[in-house]
Amino acid sequence: MGTRALVRGFTLIELLVALAIFGLVVGIASYGYSLFTHHWEGRLGRFERAQDQYQRLDLVITALENTLPYVVRDARGDGGFYFLGRDEGLTLVTLSPVFSPGEMAVVRVFREATADGRWNLLYEEAPLAGVHLRLASQTLPFQHRLMVLRDLPDLSFSYFGWKSLDERLEAANLPELGLQPKWMTSLDGFVARVHPQRIAIDIGGQQAVVFVPERADVTFRRFMGQE
Repeated sequence: MGTRALVRGFTLIELLVALAIFGLVVGIASYGYSLFTHHWEGRLGRFERAQDQYQRLDLVITALENTLPYVVRDARGDGGFYFLGRDEGLTLVTLSPVFSPGEMAVVRVFREATADGRWNLLYEEAPLAGVHLRLASQTLPFQHRLMVLRDLPDLSFSYFGWKSLDERLEAANLPELGLQPKWMTSLDGFVARVHPQRIAIDIGGQQAVVFVPERADVTFRRFMGQE
């Protein structure tokens, strides 16, 4: 006569221990997934913010690349270029404004101090549609403002070119002097009657250099021919 096989199931204690271990594993997995999701969302958010800042900076660089050497007069009728560059920022006329595509505009690109001693890079725009810019001292309505970059450790501007029209003419007439254009921390285009050849923005140790189109000579000769 055969023997009956012994069939043994789980006891209540064994089942409770298994459920406890399973719950622990699920809890650890859920916590790990939560950490991963939080970390990924943080990295994705930083990437999207960096991409957004890059796109805004690219728009500003395009505006600077299409700088127009615009000639204006003062109260006495003397002429010079509508360009003012300082260590803290610049003002110029562009053919590629951010907010008014297809039109000319005066733009300001400058730094603004934060409460903790760092810097923001800002862009302001005054469209010239329907506005006749004639005087260097003319007041313009800056209707648009854009925060380009935030929380920068360092931010400054510099300009490459001739110090003045007189220096440029002297270099052409007396080449033995060896005069050359150079980098400067300021350039008043109206007083100097020259336009920069390059504009550099030092952003936290990285330098963005913009090459300005060579239109100044033709523009100023046309202006001088009108006098």
